Amino acid sequence: MLVFSKLIIKKYKICKILFISLAVFIMTFSLSSKSHEKILLLYAPISLSEVIKELINSYETLQNNIKIKPVFMGTSQLVMQVKNGASPDIFISANVEWMDYLERKKIVSKKFRKDFLYNSLVVITNKKNSVNEFINIKELENAFLKSKTKISLAMTNSIPAGIYAKEFLENAGIWQNIKKKYVESTNVRTALNYVSRNELEFGIVYKTEVIGSSKVKIVYSIKGEKHKKIIYPIAALNEKKETIEVYDFLLDNRSLSKTLKWGFEILK
Repeated sequence: MLVFSKLIIKKYKICKILFISLAVFIMTFSLSSKSHEKILLLYAPISLSEVIKELINSYETLQNNIKIKPVFMGTSQLVMQVKNGASPDIFISANVEWMDYLERKKIVSKKFRKDFLYNSLVVITNKKNSVNEFINIKELENAFLKSKTKISLAMTNSIPAGIYAKEFLENAGIWQNIKKKYVESTNVRTALNYVSRNELEFGIVYKTEVIGSSKVKIVYSIKGEKHKKIIYPIAALNEKKETIEVYDFLLDNRSLSKTLKWGFEILK
């Protein structure tokens, strides 16, 4: 009986050693695999979040050794981070001016900078509101002035969506009348949310924002000649092999075609 017990204990110890060895092997293999995985940091405006997430998923389905980590904020916030030392591999801006700013700082090179996507502006209201589409700018101005709430805009001095909106309002001759009747947000998504919650009656946002929302509707489509063309430039901030690979992937026609369903326009 004693011999049998010793045999059982011996087998138990052997199994325990084998189990620990297997666990160590699996952990080592897992760490080894992760050590081969490269992390690529991508900065993009919040208005591109759905599109970029879809493209990242497409890329990582094809490529399992590069992990793309996106950071989404207002363009001006992203630029200030880069200026202050952040090191994304790829940066996408919601306007040309902020990309030009980084180029003047020698952070962006013309060699790896291209126009990526195009967008447009619309005036929105909550779907619950019984407001019909406006035929012309005069009707739009009257509605803004009669509204019991302020107009929802992204920040008009730094966030591209707000800059474009202000430019439109100025060129349309409306700005002087409503310049004290608007609320500013740190990004275009927040500007839309004020309207989707029906806290503000009207807002000016990108057309692409409306496609992702079930609570707002377009009451006026803003013509492009009333403001600068809305361009999203993209740049690779280094020449690492994996950076250029992802940069080229995003600019590939197959990738660009996937953005159309979100309301973006591409170079034809």
